Amino acid sequence: MNSFNSVFQAELAAINFAAGWALERIVKIKVFSDSKSSIEAIRSPKVKSNFVLSVKDNLYNAKDLVNLVWVKAYTGNPGNELADHFAKIASSCGADMSIPAPYSYVKRVCKKFLMNEWNHTGKIPPLANVQKKFFRQQI
Repeated sequence: MNSFNSVFQAELAAINFAAGWALERIVKIKVFSDSKSSIEAIRSPKVKSNFVLSVKDNLYNAKDLVNLVWVKAYTGNPGNELADHFAKIASSCGADMSIPAPYSYVKRVCKKFLMNEWNHTGKIPPLANVQKKFFRQQI
């Protein structure tokens, strides 16, 4: 994962990985998550994020194999505490995952870029120039 990815995205990636794992092996599993926002996003009919949609599709394909269960965070549940521990380790030295930047990050970077341009030139550049410069800096 990249530094700009959110905890929400990491939770969704873990749920997606579990669903894919169950599909590959054709085994029934229960996925316990303390991320209420992730579960709500998966259950929501009004999803705009392609990343969330891909997780939903994967779970739909594994619907008879994966049972998603919410557990309350920070209650001393040993399984949840252990999962949090391994999630912290994986975030610093785990495998690279291609998860798109969240909208909030892109919005913040664009705003910062526009403010810098405005401070240096006194003008806000046309949108096409903003997109070119933004994507050039990200590559």
